[in-house]
Amino acid sequence: MKIATSSICKQGGREYNQDFVATCIHEGAACLTVCDGLGSYFGSEVASQLCATKIVTAFEQNWTQDPARACAPEVVQSYVQAAHNYVLDFKEQNPQLKSSCTTVACVATDGASTVLAHIGDTRIYVFRAGKLAFVTRDHSLAQVAVDMGQIAQKDVRVHKDQNKLTRVLGSDYYTAPDCEIINQPLEVGDGFIVCTDGFWEYVFDEEMEAEFAANPPEAALAKMELRLLSRIRQFNDNYSAIVAKVVE
Repeated sequence: MKIATSSICKQGGREYNQDFVATCIHEGAACLTVCDGLGSYFGSEVASQLCATKIVTAFEQNWTQDPARACAPEVVQSYVQAAHNYVLDFKEQNPQLKSSCTTVACVATDGASTVLAHIGDTRIYVFRAGKLAFVTRDHSLAQVAVDMGQIAQKDVRVHKDQNKLTRVLGSDYYTAPDCEIINQPLEVGDGFIVCTDGFWEYVFDEEMEAEFAANPPEAALAKMELRLLSRIRQFNDNYSAIVAKVVE
């Protein structure tokens, strides 16, 4: 099995980029990680980079030592916990970064099974045979409004509390990531889009599905970015995404 990927990580209309993207691809296996540092907390670009690189490094080490366990749910959970501890340790050594924190979304797959882990509003979209099959639920006040029946899911993009998060990585109030386990082998046409809110706010679910189904990852991502650029306003958020697709 071959997994093809393409990614972007753009500054957008902000003064600097607090997103970070990291991937590790092996024959028939992958770890895809996207983080979004919280813009109102100083040094969060450091937290996002530390988190993403720690998760991918941990996956790489485990895959080298024991491929059969590298994608086990409890092991993927341990990658995120290790990243949280790594960020806390770094903050302790660098007090000026004491408020920094980040979202995280991670896909770990060996082709036979897949684990999705996420904290915050960085999303994972799952596609089966080119069709959108699953989307992670944000940890945000806007999602709480959806759950209470106050707004429709599609209105999260424009809700006033869309960027107010209920869970983040690197804070003193850490909660383990939500994990979804897919015990179904990946086949040609299956895959994932992992992206920050600066991306999914402007590229709608049905558009992701259409571009994912019709194109290889690089072309799909380029077409989705064009949609985003046609809709953004001045000072738009950083935006990042990984598109991964089983191609053979």
